[in-house]
Amino acid sequence: MFDKIVTISLNPALDVTIWLTTMDFAEPNKAAREEVYAGGKSVNISRVMTSLGMPAKALGLCGKENAGRFLKLLEQDGVSSDFVRLEGATRENLTIVIPDKRVLKINRAGFPVSIEGMKQLRTRVEDEIREDGKVLLIFAGSLPANLTPESYKAFLLSFRREGVYFALDNSFFHLSDMAEIRPFLIKPNLLEFRQMSGSDLRTEQSIIKLARSLTPHVDHVLVSLGAKGMIYTGQDSGCRIYSPQVPVRSTVGAGDTSLAAFLCALQRGMAPCDAAVYGAAAGTASVMLDGTGIVTREMIDSILPQMTSKGIR
Repeated sequence: MFDKIVTISLNPALDVTIWLTTMDFAEPNKAAREEVYAGGKSVNISRVMTSLGMPAKALGLCGKENAGRFLKLLEQDGVSSDFVRLEGATRENLTIVIPDKRVLKINRAGFPVSIEGMKQLRTRVEDEIREDGKVLLIFAGSLPANLTPESYKAFLLSFRREGVYFALDNSFFHLSDMAEIRPFLIKPNLLEFRQMSGSDLRTEQSIIKLARSLTPHVDHVLVSLGAKGMIYTGQDSGCRIYSPQVPVRSTVGAGDTSLAAFLCALQRGMAPCDAAVYGAAAGTASVMLDGTGIVTREMIDSILPQMTSKGIR
């Protein structure tokens, strides 16, 4: 399907997960364990696709102060990357797991990006798409502190040309942007889909209707429903996918995992609804891991027999 898949990270992170032995507001709490991963939505997608045998090169911006640590973690995950190093530090996001297994997630804003940094990144992306063939650019994750949605969209659209396609997983675009961007894929969770539409979307039918309305502009719409599964709509098909109940250790990165696995399945020739089931199974497997651990094909295969789905209209 695609000759090359590239992820773009304007605001990556070091994802730090800390497990506490106590939860005391009067005395210091002891950490039983700590893990650090290279993170951010686009980075997670590259990590998962690499794990599933379908590497996606990671491009983006990172801070000089901790670039060595960030890039080393990517290297350990086998991810090919090319990041512009800017003044400042890549943000460190915190996930705190308290003794009763509840989780507190803290996402920092990240450092502001310079015009020169954006120019350097543009050059590197242009180098990746210069060759002949079909290229998918995945724009996922949050905005840097000083970048507006409008400037982000302008940056994205500057790469539009024949043979270049876009996939989006962002919380700041609106439905009105879809007709202009015309992405190959979007993957909002339910909260993000509500924000995009400005609607409560209280029923599954309302979610399906809205997703269906996007098919003139979007080839594939994946709406993650968390533990309740996923809704998929495409140009020629659609399905409601149900996930089994599994022990949850961390939901961080589950949506990124679903998107990555869906694309891997499409790349391997699966029909879109089958690929969506595979993506949902990967997301389900992901929540059984600590932190932002990476799923394997074997883990997904163990979940697949427990997945169910039905066609939708």
